[in-house]
Amino acid sequence: MSEFVPLDGLVGAGLGLILSYPRLDPVLVERRVLELGALGVEGVLLRGRSRMGDVPVLGRGHVGVVVAARYRGEEVALKVRRVDADRPSLEEEAGYLRLANEVGVGPVFLGGSGDLLLMELIEGEYLVEWAAGLGVGDVGLVRGVLGGLLERAWRLDDLGLDHGELSRARRHVIVSGGVARIIDFESASTGRRCSNLTSIVQYLFFSGAMAGALGRVLPAPDRGVLLGALRAYKRGPSEGGFRGVLGACGLLA
Repeated sequence: MSEFVPLDGLVGAGLGLILSYPRLDPVLVERRVLELGALGVEGVLLRGRSRMGDVPVLGRGHVGVVVAARYRGEEVALKVRRVDADRPSLEEEAGYLRLANEVGVGPVFLGGSGDLLLMELIEGEYLVEWAAGLGVGDVGLVRGVLGGLLERAWRLDDLGLDHGELSRARRHVIVSGGVARIIDFESASTGRRCSNLTSIVQYLFFSGAMAGALGRVLPAPDRGVLLGALRAYKRGPSEGGFRGVLGACGLLA
């Protein structure tokens, strides 16, 4: 359950911090409330595993606070730029999210402004939590979820968009409805060499927590074979190279 708060209910010392974190600025809160209303947002839903004092939120990072919101009758995710963020606007992130959407990756972009970003609400388990609950009978499920995740990483590589955080993907991949969704494009870039596929493979099979959890279900990949496939892919990313990595991970059907 979550408590719905209409926009005018955010204009107050307690909940205003959602729109003006970490320093409450009443003028800024009122301005952002007007922006949200113009975008079609009706209010926010107080729920989530992160907290700002007594207020539950979906997430809190270096750039913004993410809350559930009601937008044109639907539940969505709303990212609000922090007052002390290291960038003046969320517009670049919005552009990268729209680009990722072109290849079916990321939460669906819905709208926004320099300080606000509206997108599809993806709820589920973080990848490491999902993996911790796996059992020996889940081989088919694991191959499907991880194969899909690696394909999405390959699509981003092919697109020329580097996510930037998939080597430490603990909070950047959510398993929802049997699909691993890549989220949070605030560190993305089209100006550096892409390493989405290699980064997520290293996180899955070479990091302790994930590798251990997956090892209870899948045979561990041969380290030398997998490293060789990753090196070949790095030399010239291609669909063939991607298939080679998929096979080395034991994820080919």
